[in-house]
Amino acid sequence: MNISNRGSILIIGAGELGMAMINAFIAKLKKNQGSLNVLLREKSVQTLDKEKTQRLREFKINNIGVVTGDLKKDSIEKLSKIFSNFQTIINCSGFVGGEGTQIKISKAVLAAKIHLYVPWQFGVDYDAIGKGSGQPVWDEQYDVRQLLRSQDVTNWIIVSTGIFTSYLFSSNFGIVDLEKKKVHALGNWNYKITVTTPEDIGRLTADIVFFTPKIKNEIVFVAGDTLSYEELANITESVVGTPFERELLSVKNLEMAIEQDENNVAARYRLAFARPNGVAWEQTSTFNFQQKIDASNVKEWLMRTFN
Repeated sequence: MNISNRGSILIIGAGELGMAMINAFIAKLKKNQGSLNVLLREKSVQTLDKEKTQRLREFKINNIGVVTGDLKKDSIEKLSKIFSNFQTIINCSGFVGGEGTQIKISKAVLAAKIHLYVPWQFGVDYDAIGKGSGQPVWDEQYDVRQLLRSQDVTNWIIVSTGIFTSYLFSSNFGIVDLEKKKVHALGNWNYKITVTTPEDIGRLTADIVFFTPKIKNEIVFVAGDTLSYEELANITESVVGTPFERELLSVKNLEMAIEQDENNVAARYRLAFARPNGVAWEQTSTFNFQQKIDASNVKEWLMRTFN
């Protein structure tokens, strides 16, 4: 497929997902026409940090243009001027900018009247969850969807991915603790959760953006795996080769943890995921399943990471 209709592409951010996205788009552009660019903060460009300097060197080798801007400090007007130089924008900025940043970015994108926008929606099904999840940033993600639907100038694609696979095993999230050999279930052992690795999110997003016939103004679901907390515990025990202690964290338990510390972000996330809907979807409904594209499941990720 010739992607001249996608034209110049800007990826916002070069964190874990941003770099995975950049690598995926580099691979696509080796076979197709178009230019790839990345938006970084000025201090990430004017740096002596060896890792960031090497990253900039690799961008240059791969003909990736570097654009500077500050998502938090720059006005909507200033960001819009930056964005107007591109036809396709992939937002990999995450939540680091704080509350209100995703709405701000989306308003700037719409003001720039670009052709295609893939917002930072690489997570749960915010339509199914709606407002009042207890996570302000989730409420904002719902508002971003409503904003995009309220206009017909800029096409958009939302890619729903579930959480990063590695987050299941993060001590901060508190589901699987590999050191203490313990697994927590949030709300109910039968509740399910969808997960995808950043590498797969990058590959699948690139496939979706370049797909023929064109996808536009749609929510596309992908998944590396969808499994219950009980299945997660069983798989973890099988790969690690030792029994794990299992503990159910009820909604009441999770609410009490927040009451004890209202600023505990991880506790709020745990409560938000303690639900039977919106955080998981069956793999048969996903783009990668329907297009017969392989993606890493939890067992494969565990075996590759810890064996």
